[in-house]
Amino acid sequence: MDTTIQVTSIHIVAGLVAALISTALTVGWFGFKNDVFAFFVAVIILYFVGQVAQKIAGEEISGFSQWLWDGIAPFFFTWVISFTLFVMYL
Repeated sequence: MDTTIQVTSIHIVAGLVAALISTALTVGWFGFKNDVFAFFVAVIILYFVGQVAQKIAGEEISGFSQWLWDGIAPFFFTWVISFTLFVMYL
């Protein structure tokens, strides 16, 4: 499978997981509500997923622009859309 597809797929799945955790923190499933902490949890998840994707991709993906469009943007859009839907309907 192409490296770009692998990196994008990993970031999309991680965006869904981050949206669920952020929703739990926003709605108060863990006993407290904190929207700012929910955002920072998503950023931390993005960082660690990026590290894992870097190990998988190796030198095939280089440069910030390529990481932005293959990893960060799919993660962000998946997180925002899923987070909004989860908060509205769960």
